[in-house]
Amino acid sequence: MKLLNRSLTCLFPLVALAVAGGCGDGAGGSDSPQGSGGVAGVGGAGSGGAVVGSGGVATGGAAPQGTGGALASGGSASGGAPAGTGGVAAGGAPAGSGGEPGGTGGSAPTGPVFHVFMLMGQSNMAGVAVRQASDANSDPRLQVLGGCGYTQGQWSTVNNPPLSECPGEKGWNPNNSVDPGIWFGKTLLPALPEGHTIGLVGTAESGEAISTFMQGGVHHQMILNKINAAKTAENARFSGIIFHQGESDCGSPEWPAKVVTLYEQVKAAWGVDYDVPMILGEIPAASDCKGHNPRVHEAADLLPDGHWITQDGTAIMDQYHFDHASVVLMGQRYGETMIEALGW
Repeated sequence: MKLLNRSLTCLFPLVALAVAGGCGDGAGGSDSPQGSGGVAGVGGAGSGGAVVGSGGVATGGAAPQGTGGALASGGSASGGAPAGTGGVAAGGAPAGSGGEPGGTGGSAPTGPVFHVFMLMGQSNMAGVAVRQASDANSDPRLQVLGGCGYTQGQWSTVNNPPLSECPGEKGWNPNNSVDPGIWFGKTLLPALPEGHTIGLVGTAESGEAISTFMQGGVHHQMILNKINAAKTAENARFSGIIFHQGESDCGSPEWPAKVVTLYEQVKAAWGVDYDVPMILGEIPAASDCKGHNPRVHEAADLLPDGHWITQDGTAIMDQYHFDHASVVLMGQRYGETMIEALGW
């Protein structure tokens, strides 16, 4: 695919915290829960990646509006200035913006669009670093379906991370962490078309191989349940996925094809006939699993609207997990890349 180089635009101060862990390819994984002993992880060895993304841009497409109650709009964006991304692909026509994008299947929404984004992956998407005051949000245009500390199965205005469930189905997701999803959303807000709203659906589970999220896996039904609830929102449109996973499949040559299968299964659950952007995050270069990054690039190339963001400039607080500043940076890069992919 044709690539467009982009430069990084911000770095953050870094902190450190030591823990230990291992890496595997199967359904087990690692990433144990926080406590006095710290956090366990997974990994493998290798080298880092480049800073360009891959894939196309969203193609839009008509889709049916959902049913259900409307969500509040308005308010001002919060958070800092977005960081640069590792790169996005060129080519293809951008998805509609403003009042143009369709809903979740046939006809276009009749009112302001509710853009729904899936937050998927394992611990680096669920969040491990402890949240800080700067992670809070007060803008009602940023909504979350369920999430840690929120009412399960209902949309709520995001106030604080984490946005995936805690302790999660495996019981490992911390309840006081910061995840990249919050900063992804906060980065999207300044570019959000007037009158529109963002809905975030967190499905991350720490320590899990990609097969556990796929059809037949232990977490697949949870993903389906959240999708079924999300698509009933008024004027809902499935607008994209951000994905950070791979430590539990470190270096597996089958992993890129599994990413594509998971993407197709999520699209099928939504019932959409258009391709949405899926943005994959690199594994930290200091991680024991940094050698997985070529697989990240390969998966982005295989997706119909795939992109990846660089980990360049990040640091880890143990063998595998981004420190707080790096979670913020990755979340902003996800947001910047999604803005370009959607043509906002």
